[in-house]
Amino acid sequence: MTKLNLLSRVRRVLPGVIVLALLASVGYWGHHSGWKIPKFSSLVGQTSTLEPQWCDEHGVPESMCVACNAELMPKGQLYGWCREHGIAECPLHHPELVQLNESRQPSDEDFERARQAFTLKPRPENNPACKLHLRRIQFVSSEAADRAGIDIRLADRAPIEETVSVVGQITYDPTLVARLSSRAAGTAWRVDKNVGDTVTAGEVLALVDAVEVGRTKAELLQAVAQLDLRDKTLQRLAGLEGVVPGQRLLEAETARAEADIAVRKAVQTLVNLGLPIAREDINGESAEQLSRHLQFLGLPAPATAELDPQRTTANLIPVTSPRSGVVVSRDVVAGEVIDVAKTLFTVVDNSRVWLMLDVPVEDAAYVAVGQVIRFRPDGDVHEYTGTVTWISTSIDRHTRTVKVRAELENNDGHLRDESFCAGRIVLRQEQDAIVVPSQAVHWEGCCHVVFVRDKAFLDEDSYKIFHTRMVRPGVVNGDKTEVIAGLLPGEVVATKGSEVLRAELLKGNLGAG
Repeated sequence: MTKLNLLSRVRRVLPGVIVLALLASVGYWGHHSGWKIPKFSSLVGQTSTLEPQWCDEHGVPESMCVACNAELMPKGQLYGWCREHGIAECPLHHPELVQLNESRQPSDEDFERARQAFTLKPRPENNPACKLHLRRIQFVSSEAADRAGIDIRLADRAPIEETVSVVGQITYDPTLVARLSSRAAGTAWRVDKNVGDTVTAGEVLALVDAVEVGRTKAELLQAVAQLDLRDKTLQRLAGLEGVVPGQRLLEAETARAEADIAVRKAVQTLVNLGLPIAREDINGESAEQLSRHLQFLGLPAPATAELDPQRTTANLIPVTSPRSGVVVSRDVVAGEVIDVAKTLFTVVDNSRVWLMLDVPVEDAAYVAVGQVIRFRPDGDVHEYTGTVTWISTSIDRHTRTVKVRAELENNDGHLRDESFCAGRIVLRQEQDAIVVPSQAVHWEGCCHVVFVRDKAFLDEDSYKIFHTRMVRPGVVNGDKTEVIAGLLPGEVVATKGSEVLRAELLKGNLGAG
């Protein structure tokens, strides 16, 4: 290697060697003299190079550190633990603790709202032994708080809903479902209605040719004829009383009673078959008149208008709808042989349906009759509401859920049978709850806290303080958290960036930045 190349390499290395030597010298001197490199937080927060002393623990000049010198900003009277609301230094009972420039008194509604929230279900609790609420986080200046990324919002009033998430299914109201069969076995003589047809109460859906019907009508005609004969015989013998033996008169009376029983038996059989006729309807009719009366018995006039009495059997029995509704199923065709066990039609009044919900057993204790249900059927973009009308007394052994029912109006038919739904049961609604952004509420292992900005924070000569306030959080709705107790509307809380305050609270070394 030439001398020229060696000299060039030495020139390149020499500056780095000199710098390392200087750093090593500074480190050696600092080690023996006790000098330390200033903290980054102190460098960011310090606003005056003339400040003589810096509080390393709290990151502010010692002359203005309210944590080290409590007399600079006395805390005032401490009231201790509030058993009613489960927090220390309760603003509801002691509104003088609130960080507002104007006096504000909690309303009776605020106390009632808190009572209802605590009564409904258990809430996250705080440890009475926790002392974090006594801490105050201080900045050198408002600019220092801005550099730390602290964002603020007002504690405000807003509507909230506390709900239980549920899934369920829409079904027809079983009390409005009619499954229709023929009351007598036979042959489907005529079928008038199809699926989707709207029917009214008493309307005929089909006619069945049933031998039993014709036989019963014939028995009634025969019984009426026998009764008429027995009546005439008894009347004739009654006029000969004292001439004919008493035994014969007694036999005539017995025969007349038996004939009357036969008539009543046939009438009752027809009534059981759904063919209404009264004993009084038979009196005074001739055999011919009664035969015509019985031929189309039970058939409405519209159904018989086009029937020829000379060519139509007397065996017909109608299948009629007991209520107005829609035919949702039909399982019969003309000429089909049917029996009484077969369902021929299903008619539903779908103006009211049921919503059957499965509620997790751990949430069932909070559900009550009368609560509002909000739900959305699969494939539907609209949200509907209903009301809890029934809560099961048993738990499903397989799903470990409790059945809850809501009865829903469905006059326009938009809710369909067998639709699956997802929704929520509203346990509690508040129109003027106190809420804060969810970022503002922190769990510190022993208590829930928010950081409340001092009411004089923006004053020119004030101490830049955030107070640690213990709170009882309630329901979370989206990005908002209800504060049941611990804040009043109008107080300023740290939101985005409040993790910086939390870190200072836990390790006591936030610094001025």
